[in-house]
Amino acid sequence: MTPPTTDGPPAPTTSREEAWVAHAALLDAAQSATDDDAPYHRPIESIERGTALDDEGVALLRDALVDYLGDAPVRDRAPGRALLRRTDDAADALSGRA
Repeated sequence: MTPPTTDGPPAPTTSREEAWVAHAALLDAAQSATDDDAPYHRPIESIERGTALDDEGVALLRDALVDYLGDAPVRDRAPGRALLRRTDDAADALSGRA
């Protein structure tokens, strides 16, 4: 996936494996949401399109990955951890921006 040319955050995934893990983590989080799964729809759509996540999407993805990776299939763990590190970095950059 090609990173965007804007100053915004980069596309969250750099490989098909990471996109798969991000998608699975967000779907799992949406299914576990007790009140409203609607916030998860935007980041899922962004990942499917390979576009950058907004601030809320980065936070949702980070939290979803933390929950998902505890019981993730073995094949999802390495790409998930790499994605979580970048998501943490992006969340830190966003909080430093505020």
